Amino acid sequence: MAQIKVYLDEDVHHLIAQALELRGWEVLTTPGAGRSGSSDGEQIQFAADHGYAILSYNVADFPRLHHERVAAGLGHAGIIVATQDDPGANARAMLAIVSTFSADDLVNQLLYLNNWMGH
Repeated sequence: MAQIKVYLDEDVHHLIAQALELRGWEVLTTPGAGRSGSSDGEQIQFAADHGYAILSYNVADFPRLHHERVAAGLGHAGIIVATQDDPGANARAMLAIVSTFSADDLVNQLLYLNNWMGH
């Protein structure tokens, strides 16, 4: 059972990357990948090509992009969307997700991080 690798979209708070990395999870940030300024579709494609589930605060577009990709037969390694309200709570929720699911479990799945608050 492969561990989830997480790719953080450009606007995701660095605290989440730090929390995951400190606990041994593989994390790649948009700046770390040299992909700042990439479109949402390009970000999802990059993550999919490299086996990363992507975390984004773009709750307006990423759910739509998930449905479009799945309908078109284009897979992804998981899309997780969240609000920017509380980076600490988001980090705890991400830790719950990566501890619960394998990489295979997240393939073509759309998760809302707010549903994992308090887990």
